Amino acid sequence: MSEKLFAEKELREMEKRTVDRLIESIESGDKEGAKKIAQRMYKEFESMHDLYRDWAASTLSAVGRNHGDEALEKVLYEGVKAWWGPNVKKIGGSDSSTLAKRIKMFVGGLHGHLQPLNIVEDEEKVVIQMKPCGSGGRLVLEGKYEGPDALLQIEGPQTLTYGRDSLPVYCTHEPPMEQIDMDINGNPFVVIEPAAELGKQHCSFIIYKNPEDIPERYYERVGRKKPTTLENKN
Repeated sequence: MSEKLFAEKELREMEKRTVDRLIESIESGDKEGAKKIAQRMYKEFESMHDLYRDWAASTLSAVGRNHGDEALEKVLYEGVKAWWGPNVKKIGGSDSSTLAKRIKMFVGGLHGHLQPLNIVEDEEKVVIQMKPCGSGGRLVLEGKYEGPDALLQIEGPQTLTYGRDSLPVYCTHEPPMEQIDMDINGNPFVVIEPAAELGKQHCSFIIYKNPEDIPERYYERVGRKKPTTLENKN
């Protein structure tokens, strides 16, 4: 082809980061243009988010199918430790202001799943739900665990399933999150309560203000014991 596909101006515009184009529209007073670019940026991030979500879920499915649950559990522990381990050490201290900062950091991470949140606080705990879950829940809703190319369901009560009869493979990164935190700090910063019907109902991320209040069952379901004396080292 001898003709050019793009004018020089188009090429220069394509080079820009979407966030830079958004800032330009805001600074020029183009409100409607800024809205369109914001929606475009959302779609761009959602596409990349789902690409990595599907990639991770498919890779974990292959590990589980080819090497079994025990190998999958080891891979998950090491993989989750690489990104969750540094986060559980990021902010030290146990005072209320530090805990509030940690919760805000955690919520900021959940915002990366691009779904609205529901957050409720009482005297004992803070409970966070994505509505719907932007990763594991949406995989279920999208039918990714059905048909000839279905992702793996982990079967049988075990650590990876929180003792349930089954759990979708993507969701099995959650038990290692709690295990790693328990192994580093003695107690988990957050525990996850999976919905009875994944995808159709909302899972809960539960953060207890005092680790003494964390029910013993959350330790037992991931093969750990609740320490006799707990100190919130998070």
